[in-house]
Amino acid sequence: MSKIVFAVGHGKSRKGGYDSGATHNGYHEFKIAREIAKHAQEYYNAHYNEHCDLMNYEGNLSLNDRINRLQDNTYDLVAEFHLNASGGLGTECYYHHNSEKGKKYAKQITENIANALGVRNRGAKIRLNGADRDFFGIIRQTKPCAILIETVFIDSSDLETVKDAAGQRKCGEAIARAIAAVRGLAENEVENDVPEEEPSKPAETEKPKEEFNMAKTYKNGSTPENVYADTALKNKIGTLSKYEQCECLDKVNGRYLVKYKVTGKNMYKTGFVKYHGGLE
Repeated sequence: MSKIVFAVGHGKSRKGGYDSGATHNGYHEFKIAREIAKHAQEYYNAHYNEHCDLMNYEGNLSLNDRINRLQDNTYDLVAEFHLNASGGLGTECYYHHNSEKGKKYAKQITENIANALGVRNRGAKIRLNGADRDFFGIIRQTKPCAILIETVFIDSSDLETVKDAAGQRKCGEAIARAIAAVRGLAENEVENDVPEEEPSKPAETEKPKEEFNMAKTYKNGSTPENVYADTALKNKIGTLSKYEQCECLDKVNGRYLVKYKVTGKNMYKTGFVKYHGGLE
């Protein structure tokens, strides 16, 4: 089965430090992009019969590290997630200048993001360097079909659409659906996350419940036994002597309820005991 991978841009610099990507008013490109990618991956894996991996969510891979991991046939598509900067508006997606498949992905992704978030669709784009090769390393130097998604601009009003978890989820799911559409995948039905009721156990496997239609005899063991007012055994009200015998009236929450005579008095008390070996 073919696989695809969603990669998060930035996170780790070439020298090993933290690379935030673009920033604006305390928001980091890497931190937002990684959540969008995570939602996209989760939605894709839950709704389509094809697996998607997530790369660089922890920000532990530099651009060179990511490129080095994409030099074989493990994946046939890599989509790298970014946020744009420099004051523009809208969404755009870059693809390899010789890739018609990449162009289809880019067009569908920008259309889906624009519709989901209500932002401008800047469309599918190519960007070349001075040598007329693709500018972005993730597109130029990797083996799979590669696209670079500039979801929205971090330093414009676009930020409002993805600065919280709800917007990030909406953006990620829109991207997942776009990629699946280009790949010709039908969406699976996903059941609501409601736990099923456990089936009733057959009668023959159920443990018989102790019946107390009449009092039974309870005999204490070789050490004094405390008697409590509660089944949690926290409120002590008395004590049974060694080998003292009394009545057992019921079993409540796993504790025996006993009726015993108070030593030296013509009166009785009832309470719960811990010792289970004394029922006869």
